[in-house]
Amino acid sequence: MPYRITSLKLLAVAAGITAVVVVVTYNSSVFASHSFEVGVSGGSIPDNTHIRLDGLTLPPGGVLPLYDSSPNFVSGHFLLRAPCEGDSNNAPTITAIAGHIDESEHGTFVDKVPLYYVAHASGPDSCVWHAHIPDPLNGGAPRVTDIDLINLSGQPISFNPGDAVDINIQRVLGNIADSPYEEMQLPGNLTHGNPVFDLNDDNPDNDGLGFVHEEEEEVE
Repeated sequence: MPYRITSLKLLAVAAGITAVVVVVTYNSSVFASHSFEVGVSGGSIPDNTHIRLDGLTLPPGGVLPLYDSSPNFVSGHFLLRAPCEGDSNNAPTITAIAGHIDESEHGTFVDKVPLYYVAHASGPDSCVWHAHIPDPLNGGAPRVTDIDLINLSGQPISFNPGDAVDINIQRVLGNIADSPYEEMQLPGNLTHGNPVFDLNDDNPDNDGLGFVHEEEEEVE
């Protein structure tokens, strides 16, 4: 009997601790602003996100969230395989955007991601693009917590077999609460189409900033 009473007392104490933890957790989750989030301490947050897109159809104006590291703004690498326009610009039919999407629209700023077309990995129906997150030389949002796809084409976009997104996050650059955007730019404020660069065509002006051509010496 004493053993049973002791066990019941321990269960009561454990239940009380659990209740306190639940209350504290619940109370800390009612805040909607990222200013209440601590974020990651340190400079690295190695993370890889791979999302299959095949079989999905995005309606006009539809947004597909891909990655959210809030409140940390981060740096990394972005890969997209998706249907392409089929013109000389080699642009995706979908628009890739990045920046910070806040619960308040006044704290939200997103922009189109500058993309690099990879011809030797592309096919007739779907193309492949790489991007730097962020890309301070070629534009786009300088502080990225969110990466999304948005259909600004005016027509439904259906993805092909093999279409996918791969996001590799390598470093934390800061906390968005410490460096908030002072300008508002919403996904609906953007127009269709990403800026696209191509390192493999005959136009060196289409290589984007940051790429250095190495002149080949002629061998006599």
